[in-house]
Amino acid sequence: MPTSEDSFPKSLPIDRNRELFRTAREETYKSVDGVDLPVYIWGPDPAKAPPFPKSVAAFFFGSGWDHGQVSQFAPHCVYFASRGMVTLAFDYRLASKHGTGPLEAMADARSAMRWIRLNAVEMGINPGKIVGVGGSGGAHAIASAALLDAKNYDEKGEDPSISPAPNALVLFNPVLDTSKNGFGLDRFPTPADAKNANLIRAIRAGFPPMLLMHGTADRVVPAGGSYEFAKKASKKKNFCRLVEFEGQGHGFFNFNLSFEMYEATLMAMDEFLVELGFIEPDPDAGLGSEGVVD
Repeated sequence: MPTSEDSFPKSLPIDRNRELFRTAREETYKSVDGVDLPVYIWGPDPAKAPPFPKSVAAFFFGSGWDHGQVSQFAPHCVYFASRGMVTLAFDYRLASKHGTGPLEAMADARSAMRWIRLNAVEMGINPGKIVGVGGSGGAHAIASAALLDAKNYDEKGEDPSISPAPNALVLFNPVLDTSKNGFGLDRFPTPADAKNANLIRAIRAGFPPMLLMHGTADRVVPAGGSYEFAKKASKKKNFCRLVEFEGQGHGFFNFNLSFEMYEATLMAMDEFLVELGFIEPDPDAGLGSEGVVD
């Protein structure tokens, strides 16, 4: 199994995405163990904002639960804000910063969803139209909020009456299989914890609609996990669409790695959200200069 250093190099070329954070509003969504966790918020231009409560896209960066950058999805946030959504990039606890692991990331994702719903009126959003978006370990964290209902993943003191589940999911190169054949078994406190957090084992009817995008040449998170998950989820009558990108590796969708792949995956997500009724069709849909930093 690849090591943390091999799997998630710290030199991923996403630093200039931080320039887009200058247009975001920062708030603290959670304080735990002396750590304040920020969320970065973008809203649509008032002239483009829908006349009804807005849909939400909540992004969780890829990390392997070890290290990563909250700025990863900044271009996506800017683009979907331009499509009339409120978009949020959530930071969460990592091993490199906080000495934590997958369980804490899972708890943070659940806290983030509850924070959105608690602040729905203030933000003018529809709490029934939240799409959770994540890459790699961040994809596992937000997907687990929708697919696992075990109370032991909640942070102490949170209101269990507020659902932590997003209403739809878009997952990039997601960690879905935490067995020895997938990714992350050694990052959980015990093998039993990894088994319980294996999302392929959690498949049942009644999941929110899902869009999975995975590169077939991913040497970090095997693409077979997404294929198996989509196949089994569909057999349970769930709406689970898998789009495979031939020959693409881990993180292929990042703006600063390949604009072509960024555009292709962004448009797939746009079409998915139009199909669900989260955003309106746009006859002029296309990236243009949205999300591009000179």
